[in-house]
Amino acid sequence: MEDGIRVIDPIERNQYLLTTDESIDPRRVEETSIPYPIESAIEITAKKLTLPTKNPIYVYNTAGQMIAESSPTGKMELPEDKYALDISNSIKLYASVESGVKIYSEKNRTRIDLNGPSKVVLGARSYHTQPAGSITTTTDPSDVMQAVSTFGSALKTIKPERSYPTLRGHPPTLEIGQKLDIPSRFEPPETGIRIEVPRDLGSVYVVAPLAYYLGAKVEPGSSPRLLAESNYSIQLAGESSFELFVEKLLQKVIFLDCLVRGAGTLSTTLEERYELDSVLEFDLEEAYDQSPSKRFQTYFAVPFEKIEPYLPDWQRSVLDPAEESVPYLPFLANDLTAVRTGNRQRERDCNFDGNSAQQASQDRTHTSSCSKASQDTTIEQCWDDGTLPKITAKTPLSAFYNDINRTLRPTPIEIQVVCNDPGMNEELAALYGTYGNREGLSFDVGLHHDLTVTELAELLEQASDFVHYIGHTEENGFRCSDGYLDAWSLDNVGAKAFLLNSCRSYEQGLALLEAGSVGGIATLNDIDNTDAIRIGSTIAQLLNQGFPLYAATNMVRTKSKVGGSYQLLGKGTTAVSQSKIGLPVRLSLTQSERQHHLRLKAYAKERLQVGSTYQPYLSSTDAYHLLPKEIGPITVSKSDFAKITDMSEAAILLDDSIKMADDVKFKDIGLFSGSNS
Repeated sequence: MEDGIRVIDPIERNQYLLTTDESIDPRRVEETSIPYPIESAIEITAKKLTLPTKNPIYVYNTAGQMIAESSPTGKMELPEDKYALDISNSIKLYASVESGVKIYSEKNRTRIDLNGPSKVVLGARSYHTQPAGSITTTTDPSDVMQAVSTFGSALKTIKPERSYPTLRGHPPTLEIGQKLDIPSRFEPPETGIRIEVPRDLGSVYVVAPLAYYLGAKVEPGSSPRLLAESNYSIQLAGESSFELFVEKLLQKVIFLDCLVRGAGTLSTTLEERYELDSVLEFDLEEAYDQSPSKRFQTYFAVPFEKIEPYLPDWQRSVLDPAEESVPYLPFLANDLTAVRTGNRQRERDCNFDGNSAQQASQDRTHTSSCSKASQDTTIEQCWDDGTLPKITAKTPLSAFYNDINRTLRPTPIEIQVVCNDPGMNEELAALYGTYGNREGLSFDVGLHHDLTVTELAELLEQASDFVHYIGHTEENGFRCSDGYLDAWSLDNVGAKAFLLNSCRSYEQGLALLEAGSVGGIATLNDIDNTDAIRIGSTIAQLLNQGFPLYAATNMVRTKSKVGGSYQLLGKGTTAVSQSKIGLPVRLSLTQSERQHHLRLKAYAKERLQVGSTYQPYLSSTDAYHLLPKEIGPITVSKSDFAKITDMSEAAILLDDSIKMADDVKFKDIGLFSGSNS
């Protein structure tokens, strides 16, 4: 076994293994010279560090200014000095050194050489964010406005760097009570921006994410408008509806912040900035130094249609403009989702993602599930990238609270696979070796057969990261060897996420969310066993490689006619494992004449939200791009082949299947054959 240290995030359940050239004796330290927030630090002595991934390393001086960036495709040498190296991947991690530094990129890893044995301080923090507390409010719209006005207190800066997810804290949660009670620590920043809306809850819901991001106060007014210093005022409506106008405004402000932050000390320049350089009629450096109010005025003058083609994909949420929806607001603001209001059950008639009304009426169990689920307050969240089928998820409030209330578990990633029908052992066999086959990550995979009601209940109640259920689900619940387990009877569920690969399991999935889970995938209809084996195996592969739930659902629907029967529930950005390259990527390869084209889709997940970036490092492009969105088409050459296959945990969409990159032989699918490129 190699010498080194394993860094573990016990909340997000991520791991990062650093190896050293010799044995080390780590000791905890309280004071460090790392110029950014950390939660835990140790000091070691080493002359070489090896990272298990190929990713860029950002070099900062002691003042926190970025002075260099290493490429995953080359090497870099730094003279003797004090440096803070950002070596983050699945965990935010810094290495503080005083030495000359050489950084080498090797196959599937990165090596850092120092000038002999040197003191190295490793400082880490979790990407997980939790609310700093709660606010009690009534359901009176004026009180809710005051509560939403505090959301900006969670921002760690009001400069354009707030577009980085790590510099946005989680707004305080809202609890319904008899009177408004706002603790003094939730003092909003002074930005000079106010938003006025009529005294109705629906209007407050729509502007909540915008108010959070702008650090704006929300106040009653006769019509929706935004006010800023110097008597500046705009109406929050025009040719677009109020909701659509606010959505576009939210997108514009965040997107332009992402471009302007490049003028600061932390950032690299985005491809979108290069492409819009001749379009934007303001000076980015000047905008960076403006006050939040003046900067907003600069941004608002930019026509939306000029930037719209460059925007990342945006999550949308639909909720009822009812009093019961108030507690959702801090979570929607934290996700920077675009909010729409309306009665989802009437609007969609419980027809998820395009399932026709005729199909729904033919499926008696599906209709019954919808009517029972409708009794509880839920919201509908939507992911639509314009390329693959739109994904929606019904999300109860409990899923959000289950996420932020996760407890520390410094144990291996725990996955439980249950096969409760001997006739379905073929699927269990197909999964053998899929879960837990990740080099450098610790897994604990349990296999279970023919569980009783009590045994299945105990398994669902115990803490785990994922449960993959194979068997039968009927109106009475999960079929067990001695009866049925109705998940609605469970008081507590410890499984963070789940796949219920059984017929009509949707309602049982909702019950798991209510009792403790964060997200999952279930089915709406009857599923043929052959289809269930194929889709279940594909979902297992994707989740094992770090794809979030919504991405896995998105892709299986693309390549299977029955994929539409698989429905996302809860928080769709929930992931079971981590991606080796830092984020989950979908690749689509095509060929025209003698050229080969690649499209890449980088998905959002728990720590990679709006404002995050992705760098492909191909011959034709190594620029940073905003995510989540599809990049391309990019013309690729033979020299890119190794770089693509290095992304061993990327998923490649072929004509009739989904493959992991390291399973694909490009000559077998006609790429690069007979070409001089």
